[in-house]
Amino acid sequence: MTAPTLENRLPDEGINTSQEHPLREFAWLIGAGLISFTALLVVLTFLAGWLAPKIPFRYELAMAQRLNIGAKNPAYAAQHAALQALADRVSAKMQMPDGVQIQVRLEPSRAVNAYATIGGHVVVYSGLLNKLPSEEALATLLAHEIAHVKHRHVAASSGRGVAIALALTMLSADAGGRAAQSVFGVASQAALMSYSRDHENEADASALAAVVALYGHGAGYTQLFDTLQKEEAKLPEAMRSAGLMRSHPLTQDRLQAARDLAQRNGWTLVGTSTPLPATLQRIEPPAKP
Repeated sequence: MTAPTLENRLPDEGINTSQEHPLREFAWLIGAGLISFTALLVVLTFLAGWLAPKIPFRYELAMAQRLNIGAKNPAYAAQHAALQALADRVSAKMQMPDGVQIQVRLEPSRAVNAYATIGGHVVVYSGLLNKLPSEEALATLLAHEIAHVKHRHVAASSGRGVAIALALTMLSADAGGRAAQSVFGVASQAALMSYSRDHENEADASALAAVVALYGHGAGYTQLFDTLQKEEAKLPEAMRSAGLMRSHPLTQDRLQAARDLAQRNGWTLVGTSTPLPATLQRIEPPAKP
């Protein structure tokens, strides 16, 4: 039997050469990448409201830091500190989730407004603060906004653009940051908030429970709503859908819901009022240059 002959033959020329033009292959790769990214954005667009509240809060914090949302006017350091101290007292009664932080600042403006934004930041305008009759009313306002943070309403309701940016942050901090900067570049933080009726009802109930736990009564709740209704009545009809009056609809239904909740739990909506701290009384916005 003849032994087989072993040969060390060179491979055929061009065996590893693709029949496709390299530029065509590159175009296919780019196209597939764009299609995949577009599909991801479409999915995120439809699922943003559902997905955003489920993203760990640390991603909100990272986005807020990147956008410098928590920047405070140093001229109002005492007011920031007083608001933060009260917010801390309120938060302690609200069983906040682990890792969720609240940072409050004063916005010197005549606007009658307040809002919560991403990263647990709560902003109170001096125009609204100057209208409040008591510490309890201010605590109720803070509790309402803190409740939006606690229940992740901010992430769910801040608009698809922010929700998509938040989701992208999980994949890439740079991609999410650029998307967020684009969104916040064309709209104010307050204007992005659009809570559902269910969100408002949940925040109302959490706020009332918090102030009752803190003060032993819910008088601040009715004081806050009375104040806001008086301010709403001063506005022309065409303006009543703007600002706080739009994002926090003031209705008798909400006040009645508070009375019903108080009755079911044996809470009282009457009690002694505490004046606002001196540092939070009659705050004037800076003079225009």
